[in-house]
Amino acid sequence: MSKKFPYGHDMNAYIDKAFELMKADFPWATRDMIADNTNLGIEKIGCRYQYVAYHSQYDGSLKPEPLKIDCEEFLHRLASGRDYELGHGNPVKETIDVPASCTCSGDWFLEIYRIQKHELGGYSAYVQAGNRSAGGSRTFFIPASFFKLPWEEFLDKYLELVSPGPFYVGRKDLENAPAVKEFLGY
Repeated sequence: MSKKFPYGHDMNAYIDKAFELMKADFPWATRDMIADNTNLGIEKIGCRYQYVAYHSQYDGSLKPEPLKIDCEEFLHRLASGRDYELGHGNPVKETIDVPASCTCSGDWFLEIYRIQKHELGGYSAYVQAGNRSAGGSRTFFIPASFFKLPWEEFLDKYLELVSPGPFYVGRKDLENAPAVKEFLGY
């Protein structure tokens, strides 16, 4: 085994290691959340193996693009950014809306800010905002490690994850909502 490829060239070994990383923060996650939905791989390009990202071509084929990263970064990329897979594989069972002190930024309005509890375990924050002609939403899964912290430290980490923008819920909003604290198990 080389230093760059400590688990050889079998992609399944890297998926297993990335899954271990993912399970630390999302204990209810399943391996297929990575295995079935990744655009990363290991390919022999020229005479050397490389970590690659696959990009779809117009003809439907996949083109590997070499990545200039090490094994640690490759595992991190495999394990992170899985909000869609985490949400799809773990439906919401209960929610609480969080009131915001500021719901407008220019012509954009905060429509929904909600904390969600999921069937298989875990929590997420769901934020939706828009204006008269556009909008968007995002789900942020809260790592299990955050819940091992005292409330004040939890808020610090949470607000790094779900940054309070011009119309997002801020620290004071969360501190002034005792039902949210209780909903999160504090």
